Amino acid sequence: MRLILALIAVTNPAWAACAGNERTFMSCNFANGKAVEVCMTDNLARYSFGQPGHTPELALSLGFGQGAEFVPWTGIGRTVWEAVRLTNNDITYDVYGGFDKFEAVEDDPNDDVYPQFGGIYIVDRLGKHLAHLQCIPSTVNYAY
Repeated sequence: MRLILALIAVTNPAWAACAGNERTFMSCNFANGKAVEVCMTDNLARYSFGQPGHTPELALSLGFGQGAEFVPWTGIGRTVWEAVRLTNNDITYDVYGGFDKFEAVEDDPNDDVYPQFGGIYIVDRLGKHLAHLQCIPSTVNYAY
């Protein structure tokens, strides 16, 4: 219990769980030790990226229709996925989350297959892909 309280006390508030009026869209950790978290309301998306426990390298709060866009699942295919697209100046961050419908039904806690996935596509204003970060599947928190 003391360890949990100590971790809560030293964790940067920017990496705290989504605020009471927000819901988690997707959060996860990456192999490079960094993490992403996207919280949202009906009107706003809040993005944090960086090393957990430190000040985020990039934190954005954008209104939907004012730099933030929700990309819904098309309803087709084996995977259910959605994205929140955030545009900051000339860079767009497509944060996506989803799950494999078949793996979700057949989920076996004893195997290393996780039905949820997520990541970030980063593109410039001309559509050039700058980076694609894929989440460590076991760390994905995606709320469909």
